[in-house]
Amino acid sequence: MDNQKPNDGNARNIGNEGSGSSMGKDMSKDLGRGMSGNLGGSAGAEISKGAADLHQSIDKAADAAPAMADRLASSAHAGVDKVQGALTDATNKVGEKSKQLADAYNNFAETGRGYVRSSPATSVLVALAAGYTLSKLLGRRR
Repeated sequence: MDNQKPNDGNARNIGNEGSGSSMGKDMSKDLGRGMSGNLGGSAGAEISKGAADLHQSIDKAADAAPAMADRLASSAHAGVDKVQGALTDATNKVGEKSKQLADAYNNFAETGRGYVRSSPATSVLVALAAGYTLSKLLGRRR
């Protein structure tokens, strides 16, 4: 009786998958033998081939990334240069218009001074009329 197994039912199979009569045996041993046989060798080769393909794809992407970054940087530089050129042109045009306006003002001021020197009485009467008109327009704003 010392050599008999204890009669504890399925309690010894707790933690094992499938503790039924046909499922009680350890399937991982059989599965391991199958993987190390024919199936294991071809799957390992496929995995190695797939990994090599992925490494090649990663290397291609890594090689393309600097070229793409260079193209992006050159496009950005071209855009900045274009904006700078447009701003420079706008600044030059504003400078030219400012110079033209200053010349027109100086021309108008010289013409006005010459008119006042040639006919001072008319100039004073025109100035008084302009002042009176502005005071009537702006003085009664209540």
